Amino acid sequence: MAAALLSACKAGEPSAWRQFFEARAGQVYRWAVVLGMNPSTAEDVAQEVLATAARRIATCSSEAALTSWLYQITRRVVANKRRLAWWRRVLPVAEPEPGPAFEHVHGAGPEMEIAVRTCLKKLKKNHVEALLLAYVEGFTKEEVAAILGIPPGTVATRLRLAKLAFLQLWEETAGAHAPPLGAWERP
Repeated sequence: MAAALLSACKAGEPSAWRQFFEARAGQVYRWAVVLGMNPSTAEDVAQEVLATAARRIATCSSEAALTSWLYQITRRVVANKRRLAWWRRVLPVAEPEPGPAFEHVHGAGPEMEIAVRTCLKKLKKNHVEALLLAYVEGFTKEEVAAILGIPPGTVATRLRLAKLAFLQLWEETAGAHAPPLGAWERP
């Protein structure tokens, strides 16, 4: 998104917002799914994040800060959804079958994505965030560090530990029948 588009959004131009939503909606949805939301809740999260972004766009300092700013909103909305879902712990509610959220990323098919997400659910949250931003979204370690507000060395450590844990879970879960991970095995 060009700096002019950010300025146009801040000015309230409807066509600029349409471009903003088209450019960011899929990304926010993927973040929500990988952060643990089921697909229908992830849609709600994405809508809420984009609505929050529309209300608070003036607080985004620059184009360079936009992804980090949007990701932080997504993290807060996901955390709020979890906090408000206390009734799930009390009432037995069946979770809907997970559907594909990012099958177009790295050519992963729906079965591969669901298997990957099953393993990701078992990892620490901070490891999942690092994997999501680096391997799914394709950000560099420095960009991930800026988005999460942590040092690049911490990102490198989280990525290394997360990858080892993920690969161990992958082998345990799928065993000898595990499909090759391809792009997911990127160093």
